[in-house]
Amino acid sequence: MSQAPAAKKLLILGAGVGGLSVIKEIAEFDSAAAILDKIDITIVDEDFSHFLGFTLPWVMRGWRAPDSVPIRPTEAALNRVNRVTGRVSSIDPQRQQVTLDDDTTLEFDALILATGARNAVDRVPGLADAVAKGVAVHYYDHDAAAEAHRALSGFTGGRLMFLVTSPVYRCPVAPYEGAMLAADLLEATGARAATEITAYTPEVQPMPSAGPYAGVELVEFLRQRGISFHAEHQVVAVDAARRVVTFDNGAEAGFDLLMFIPPHRPAVTIGDEDWISVDTATMATRHPGIYAIGDTTTVTTPWGRSLPKAAAFARNGAVSAARSALHYLGIVDRTEELSGQGYCYLDTGAGASSRGAGDFFAEPPEIHLSSPTAELNRQKSDEEHQWRALWETERPVLR
Repeated sequence: MSQAPAAKKLLILGAGVGGLSVIKEIAEFDSAAAILDKIDITIVDEDFSHFLGFTLPWVMRGWRAPDSVPIRPTEAALNRVNRVTGRVSSIDPQRQQVTLDDDTTLEFDALILATGARNAVDRVPGLADAVAKGVAVHYYDHDAAAEAHRALSGFTGGRLMFLVTSPVYRCPVAPYEGAMLAADLLEATGARAATEITAYTPEVQPMPSAGPYAGVELVEFLRQRGISFHAEHQVVAVDAARRVVTFDNGAEAGFDLLMFIPPHRPAVTIGDEDWISVDTATMATRHPGIYAIGDTTTVTTPWGRSLPKAAAFARNGAVSAARSALHYLGIVDRTEELSGQGYCYLDTGAGASSRGAGDFFAEPPEIHLSSPTAELNRQKSDEEHQWRALWETERPVLR
């Protein structure tokens, strides 16, 4: 009697929105049960804790405690998935092998990278010194967001600068959402009238990948809240002693408190690659059997802009990568192209949110921001509740 063929090894690196969405996508296949008999799924993560990026400004505003933000999948939710806790050290595409920091090696037949991006504060001269001296803060992890809340809560007035340090960063609305929520908080503490709030970015306008309209509408939101916007200002250095930011166009701007969006770097790379380029038809990298999704990738849209590093596109990428990996393994008969349909909520303060949605692959996109409402704010909260409920549960996602 012949033996059944050995299960193919599907390795997923990263248990954040992208990696978990791959598992969710496989669970939603019509033939999921038959597929699971043919593959052995392993997922690797440093601590099996992630968060939705839009919850961090809530911590900065003081609406959420930092320990309420992490989402930790239960063992039951990840039933039929091998969990490996560790940090990726290297990927060998030829040997089809991943090595972790503790020298553990994991082999794969197909690999999906969903490892995201890391903050890299030290890439701007003087920025780490400003953080150490307590004159600069950011809100791009939950502990930092809590520190930003403390700094804003104690701010009594002066120059409050929001600074985008690089055009490549997660969540394209977060700098401007942060500025509006800071204004909202300072209204509550009584310091808003004594505070000048400015926003500086190297971009031509906010959200350039969303097309010609949304960024203009966002600048108007800022203007209505008394926040001045300065485009095409790329920081080259921060002087903590003088509390001055220097830009590549020779301009300088002073601050009393600097709120910055950190430079970003890919958390995991393959060889000497930087942000990983992928084929939008399959999410394939240049290495056979290896796919990448989410914030670790760079995707150029048909009209020449980079696709935003946002959760919506990590989910879209998971749909494409899951099908592509299973097709590569000979388990499904078709692939699916990356969808350009995306959306983003934008908190504007006073319990209201705006929303922009549309096709980011259009030439150009015709995305507009809606008027802020309390209902959109509730929808944004519901999105987190639904995602959390899917993974912090005793109900298996794969059955």
